[in-house]
Amino acid sequence: MALRNNRAFTLVELLVSIAILTIIMTGLYQALATSIAAYDTTKDKQELLAQARNALERMAMFVRETDEISKPDDINQEVLKISDRVLDNYDNATHAYKVDGDGFLDADNDSDGLANEGGGDPVDPITFDLDKTDADNWKLVEQTPDYSTASLSDLRAKEVLCEHVTAFTCSRLATNLVEIELSLNNSKSEVSLKTRIKMRLSE
Repeated sequence: MALRNNRAFTLVELLVSIAILTIIMTGLYQALATSIAAYDTTKDKQELLAQARNALERMAMFVRETDEISKPDDINQEVLKISDRVLDNYDNATHAYKVDGDGFLDADNDSDGLANEGGGDPVDPITFDLDKTDADNWKLVEQTPDYSTASLSDLRAKEVLCEHVTAFTCSRLATNLVEIELSLNNSKSEVSLKTRIKMRLSE
């Protein structure tokens, strides 16, 4: 008659197995925690980068189409002020909001297809600068003319383009060339972007 082997794990073997499993699980946990931290850091930086890029692209859009730059008139200034030749949000005659505009630039007050020509249209400035009200969170803001009223001096409320700004400088490199630098830091990630934009020559 064959003998059956009923030998079980000893206490020492069981403790060794638990110790090995603990080491493996600890290593896996650390690897997972590192991966999650790296993912969060990358995601956070990408979101910050997207904010900075969108702000620069919007400013670049206005600079490319403008025919007048008031600020900067030197280097390393914290304001960009240019005449608007981009917006078409309103009906120029009724000043009513229209999603597709009326086909005439809002700065074209006499609706003759030209903006800032001769003396027919006053210059309507759009301004980008820093709001430092919150010392812990500077904001890059944009202020545009309020074309929904007949008044030529009305301005819309400032709109935030991006937050956590640590530096925003504009430099006039030539009559028609502007350099913009923008840095953001939200205490977790930091991004810095720089671009040069050539404006439209005066017509």
